Amino acid sequence: MGASGWEYYTDYQPDLSAAFAALQRTVLDQGRYWWAVPGTSAAGRPDRPRTMDELWNDEAVRESGTHSILDMDRVLDDGEEPRYGYLPYADDPAIPFQRYGEPEYGVIVPVTPAEAQATAGTEKLTRAHVEAIADLAEYRWIGRVAVLHGADGTPDELYFFGFSGD
Repeated sequence: MGASGWEYYTDYQPDLSAAFAALQRTVLDQGRYWWAVPGTSAAGRPDRPRTMDELWNDEAVRESGTHSILDMDRVLDDGEEPRYGYLPYADDPAIPFQRYGEPEYGVIVPVTPAEAQATAGTEKLTRAHVEAIADLAEYRWIGRVAVLHGADGTPDELYFFGFSGD
């Protein structure tokens, strides 16, 4: 099947981990994920798992994921560096990859002000910048979260996005 892209908008709150947990609960409750057991969307299926433990208890789900934010485990803490594993090595095209620690999958990496500035030309992202930051979710099984600002420049929404599933 291959990985699938996913994206979600939620109301802003400064605690990204709490927002992530609430969003996961909503996605699970609404069945907005791919369920490997029947090989279809879980929405509308009365027999779908109702808890994360029930969902991940099945080997098929563990192997293929849910193609949703349910495949993520946590949001990185402030200042915590992501571990992407092998990264392209740009300085020498003869060496295609360099080692960058053991990869940690299932994490949500907050978009930094520097990344926002480099990709969208501003540190205060809005919904109008979502397309510009899309490529920041370049690694499968590692999600991103961006704070989106309203017209008055204050934080308004959180935008979770990424790719997961097999």
